[in-house]
Amino acid sequence: MNRRYRGNYNRRRFGGRKVAILTILFWAISGFIMIGFLHGGPPRIIEAKSEDVAKMYIGSIFPSVSRSAEYESREALGRAMDPVKEAPELVLDDKKSKTILKSLMGSMFPAAAVMDDDLAEEDPGIIFDTDSGGSETADQEEPSQDAEDMRDAARKAAANMDYSKPVVIIYHTHATESYQPVTEGNFHSLKEYGTVREVGDVLARELEKSGIQVVHDKTIHDSPSYNQSYTRSLETIKQLMGQNESANLILIDLHRDAAGYVGNVPKTIMINKETLAGYSLVIGTGNPNVDALRQFAGQINKTAEKLYPGFGGKIIEKQYKFNQYVSDHHLLLEVGNNENTIEQAKVTGQYFAKVLAEVVKELE
Repeated sequence: MNRRYRGNYNRRRFGGRKVAILTILFWAISGFIMIGFLHGGPPRIIEAKSEDVAKMYIGSIFPSVSRSAEYESREALGRAMDPVKEAPELVLDDKKSKTILKSLMGSMFPAAAVMDDDLAEEDPGIIFDTDSGGSETADQEEPSQDAEDMRDAARKAAANMDYSKPVVIIYHTHATESYQPVTEGNFHSLKEYGTVREVGDVLARELEKSGIQVVHDKTIHDSPSYNQSYTRSLETIKQLMGQNESANLILIDLHRDAAGYVGNVPKTIMINKETLAGYSLVIGTGNPNVDALRQFAGQINKTAEKLYPGFGGKIIEKQYKFNQYVSDHHLLLEVGNNENTIEQAKVTGQYFAKVLAEVVKELE
């Protein structure tokens, strides 16, 4: 009886293995056939190299990987579907393959999340309207210099700083982010009025009143393409910093948040009977200097609470870099969200400048 039982058990186990093997073979063959039809028929597959077939197989099974579908790589993935005028390629090129593979790793293994800065932000689907402003005064607020002149001016200013003393460099990876009432382009405007660039102006002006050297670069890195904004802003940082990696150098990448994450309501607080936008500090945990970044953000918040109780912002950690490895004193500062008014954000700039001025004194 025992022998009969063991025999039945062994047959059932062997039968289960056969089912598993046949299932795997079925899906493998089905995937191979599917790839064949997607890429010009079985003869095209036979011509391709084995590693190319593997790339196509991944692309066919996972046509839209969750992480990359939501972030800046969306445009790169979309280009793979564009019609080709000349002879169609057999396989994905290296850049597209890397994008899919990195995104696949992030989806399957969250602990090994993709760290590339170009995947760090959601593409807001901007449609820039260059003919209309967010206000009747928008045209009056336009700077007299063109963008190239403004970039040159910022670089000259940075080159003439005394780096033996504290220097604050303000820039914007997403310079077109706007506040109420500038609502066009899904709250993104090429015009300076109502954008984070105006908040940067207030912050720079108030810091200078405290005797701190400031460079405010208004280069637009998120237009005409939002994709690779952080790659472009990194080039700006390098040009502004030059060879100066002084401990006295503070970098601020000034953004605003999206209200959709908090129920489409503004982030507001009251200080001295004034309504202003709340701020957040974002830390990229993919940086080798993440501990120093945490310490600096904590120092900012501690000082903010000491000067203005309730002003200290939320510290948000994300698994990216945001170019913060270039300095231990790098702040990714988010002032308010798109439901805050530009006036509320500018008042925040005034108060934050007083906080930062106090921190700078502690660093000297």
